[in-house]
Amino acid sequence: MKTFLKTLFFTLIFALMVQQSQARQWEGSIDFNLGSPQADFSEQLDRLGVGIGLTAGYQFSDSPFMLGFDFGFMNFGVDSRDEPLSSTIPDLTVRVENSYNLVNGNIALRAITQEASVRPFLEALVGFNYFYTQTTIRERGFGEEDVLRDTNFDDFALNYGFGGGAMFRVWQNSAMSSEPGSTPISSVYINVAGRYLFGNEAEYLQKGSIATENGQVTYDVSRSETDLLYFKLGVGFKF
Repeated sequence: MKTFLKTLFFTLIFALMVQQSQARQWEGSIDFNLGSPQADFSEQLDRLGVGIGLTAGYQFSDSPFMLGFDFGFMNFGVDSRDEPLSSTIPDLTVRVENSYNLVNGNIALRAITQEASVRPFLEALVGFNYFYTQTTIRERGFGEEDVLRDTNFDDFALNYGFGGGAMFRVWQNSAMSSEPGSTPISSVYINVAGRYLFGNEAEYLQKGSIATENGQVTYDVSRSETDLLYFKLGVGFKF
């Protein structure tokens, strides 16, 4: 999660730098995401995913089309237990945490108006789903700092889909300037969107899939297609 947040931050900084040479052509948004498994996926995984995402794109001059990318992180549950650090050190207890995650990346082609107070849009997407389960050993107590971390199960699947939504302008910079210190942002929007992504078959773990007994670990692996219905709410920026 920390690595993902760093990626979001540096990608946004990069977008801010690039936009200076292409004023009013670049757009980006930071979104809160809810993911609802669909079809076969919902029969295996009956819970919502929660996460964040970043969208960035370039809108061609005098065109309704924007080409960009979408990158997001989603968590489908966490379980934890307290265990002795080892059989030879039973008096030192640590917290073992398993998190069940999805990283999603897509190339998106969006049809959207250039500039308006309300900008409805439609989009087509193609990309990937990366499912991974991460086990973390933490110190117990205040802060619970990480001691060890490892990805113990993962899988990859392609996806494609479509979506739509609207951007509602809440602020517009009426005095755009190239002077040092001036803001490069021309407009700020509230972004509301939904999308359906058809995911290929993948194997994954879910909350309760990992069991330990007598020092042995077993995985109850789920396998299905990975269709997801997304709901997105965020803040968009036009440069």
